[in-house]
Amino acid sequence: MAGSVFRAALIMASAAAVSMTEACVEWAPPRPDVRVEGAWVRAVAGPDASTAAYMVLRNAGGAPDRLTGARCEASRVAELHRTTIDAAGLARMERVEVLALPAESAVEMQPGGYHLMLMGVGQLVQGDTIGITLELESFGPVEVAAEVRAF
Repeated sequence: MAGSVFRAALIMASAAAVSMTEACVEWAPPRPDVRVEGAWVRAVAGPDASTAAYMVLRNAGGAPDRLTGARCEASRVAELHRTTIDAAGLARMERVEVLALPAESAVEMQPGGYHLMLMGVGQLVQGDTIGITLELESFGPVEVAAEVRAF
């Protein structure tokens, strides 16, 4: 009889532990899940040129994140920029400190909008691939292989 009581208590304790574990999993805070699609860079021919990188940042997770910086193996400086059109119709480029990546959304970095400005690059030939590291506030670093394309 003592063995039966012990087994019943053990079963009840195991069930409670499983139930608590499931509850913890269900209540875990949402996390960002950022993926990069279609990364490319404009080809350039100069020894100390500037160019731009474009891509789609897709946050499939349940929490927002922010792009806070970038590094590129092929450039001395990598900065987040945005092109805007002023009241006179002139295109202006400005540095941006962060780019918001809302949960379950995509943000496109494209010509005429957000982009990574890569300064101090050598020659980048169409068909080459360069490495870029994106710094995301919550998700952490994301390594990107960007194809060099003619524009």
